[in-house]
Amino acid sequence: MEQKVKFDISTVTILKVAAVVLGIWLLFAVRNIVFLFFIVLVVVAALGPLVDRMTKYIPRLLAVIILSIVVLGILAAVGFLIVPPVVTEVKQLAINLPSIAIKLGPLYQHIQNSLGNYQQGLFNVSSQIGKISSGLYSTTVGFITGLLGFLTILVLSFYMLLEQNAIKNFLNQSIPSEKKEKIIPILKKISEKMGSWLRSQFVLMFIIGALDFIALISLGVPYALALALWGGLIEVVPYIGPWLGLIPAVAISFSLSPLKGILVLIAFVIIQQIESNFLAPKIMGKAVGLSPVIIILALLVGAELMGLLGIIIAVPVAAALSVLIQEWPEIRKLYS
Repeated sequence: MEQKVKFDISTVTILKVAAVVLGIWLLFAVRNIVFLFFIVLVVVAALGPLVDRMTKYIPRLLAVIILSIVVLGILAAVGFLIVPPVVTEVKQLAINLPSIAIKLGPLYQHIQNSLGNYQQGLFNVSSQIGKISSGLYSTTVGFITGLLGFLTILVLSFYMLLEQNAIKNFLNQSIPSEKKEKIIPILKKISEKMGSWLRSQFVLMFIIGALDFIALISLGVPYALALALWGGLIEVVPYIGPWLGLIPAVAISFSLSPLKGILVLIAFVIIQQIESNFLAPKIMGKAVGLSPVIIILALLVGAELMGLLGIIIAVPVAAALSVLIQEWPEIRKLYS
């Protein structure tokens, strides 16, 4: 005998589903604004504790102004003192790549077919670095470009740092009292993880880049600034980053002389040991608390979906998601 199954769907359920679908569509429609705002949140999470420490001695407005001047000064120094010579070195490296490859001897046969791709890639990299310095590249995936996007991040970060207490008060007032005790600590954990990662990562990248530059310039290796910048940037990839940073420097050094190649290899191995045994544990600590595999996957996914911007926000997003996953049982209780 055939049985009929009847489903009763209430109006409230339909409205809830419609609200969720509408919310997802709205987030997708304004995704560029969401990504921009997320970058601002990460910046505020990183600089907020520094401002809080400074406010013990000076007014908050003055603390935010001083910190903003320092950050702008660092960015200006990078833009005017570091970017132009790096662009020049990368272009020169692209031009000299065939002769470097020939000097490597047997290795030349293995890379000869793809040499043109390597050259074109280096020219593209130098072009992109140059665009970054002149503010012509898109920092928010086509929504707010170049200098305007950069200034938007700075202005929003400035006001959010200045009004951080007001934001905390707003959250306290807008979150229902019965859920406040659970939601506020979760938001605080997310903020602490994202800010801690950004601060720690920048410090580690700067130290490794500086050590690489000192080693290369001391040993008379050309393109030292570009190679050191690469070594510092690739430090964002846990464990394998330092070894990836080593490869081009050692290859170029061996093209000069075997002795120089061996010396550079020894220097980079020493730096890598310092990084893995002392710097990373002391600086990073439990800044994110994520598995290296998860971090690498997050970087790959971010790069695939959004390119440079995706790489920048990949680990903070993963850190935020890890907190939400850890706290999921408590979150379910709040809305069950």
